[in-house]
Amino acid sequence: MFLTYAQRYACPECNGNLSITITNKDKYHLYEGEYYCSVCDCIFPVKGGISIFVRDLDKQKTHTARSFGYKWKKFAVIDHHYKKNFLDEIFPLDYRTFFKGKTVLDAGTGIGIPCYCIAEHGAKEVFAVDITESIRIAYENTKEFNNICVAQADIYKMPFKRNSFDVVVCVAVLQHLPNPWEAFDELLSFVKPGGTLILWVYANEGNNFVRFFVEPFRKWFTRKLPVQFVLGLSYILGAIFQLVAQWFYKPLNKINMTWLPLNDYIIYRTNYDYKMNTHMIFDQLLAPTSYLFSKEEIEQMFNRPTINLVTLRHHNSNSWTAIGNKAL
Repeated sequence: MFLTYAQRYACPECNGNLSITITNKDKYHLYEGEYYCSVCDCIFPVKGGISIFVRDLDKQKTHTARSFGYKWKKFAVIDHHYKKNFLDEIFPLDYRTFFKGKTVLDAGTGIGIPCYCIAEHGAKEVFAVDITESIRIAYENTKEFNNICVAQADIYKMPFKRNSFDVVVCVAVLQHLPNPWEAFDELLSFVKPGGTLILWVYANEGNNFVRFFVEPFRKWFTRKLPVQFVLGLSYILGAIFQLVAQWFYKPLNKINMTWLPLNDYIIYRTNYDYKMNTHMIFDQLLAPTSYLFSKEEIEQMFNRPTINLVTLRHHNSNSWTAIGNKAL
């Protein structure tokens, strides 16, 4: 079966077909070997079950890969909180039926949360990529599935044939990229005609507290610090967040006082534990780049003849869920 999966790969440098040399495999997985492109002579190794298509990265991409790779090593276990968070982000999509029998690309999988949930709900094949070393964690978290393939790759140079996926999912990734519009074009190019593109990004609307306080703090302070220090700070801020959310926001909401900053989002986060909320804060403070998208910008992204925006939802009043269908 892995040979069928391997046929979906293409050279990320020239989009040429790849041949495979196999040194270790079983019925479902290729563990060791290499892909070779006869067009541009590029070789891409397979090590420990992971196909590696990352080559030279520029400074910003390297910083992003290291930062988020470190983050996912510290929050590596997929639990019910992570699953709920992802499935809420793609609502109103009916995940229980939508993915059944489909071939899906999970672009920016982190530790494998999206591809795990998608495979769990009946996808035929799921290809998960990430630029960071967290792809090793994603592999370990999802190796029980025979329908998931993971690869280390750059979202701007993904190793797949164009127009080859029923669904492309990209959650919590575009806002951290140096050129999200170029990345959007890349993602769309891998969706089959009639297929679906699913995005989740930070919103500009409803995020004044983040814009005027969190973002300056991140830009001028935390992103310049060692990630270990930022993690320690996040644990302190996570404890403060828990206290404020549980003992201030929740009681005020019970008496219909909902005017506080980020009210909907903070009330939503009371569904999660201290670890999950610390991870959320760490994510906010860590990123080398963090962009807030306006509604107009999302609509402009999807405003083209090749895709129709079918859902645009202001999730928790501080992020956007956007779902579009590619034209036939």
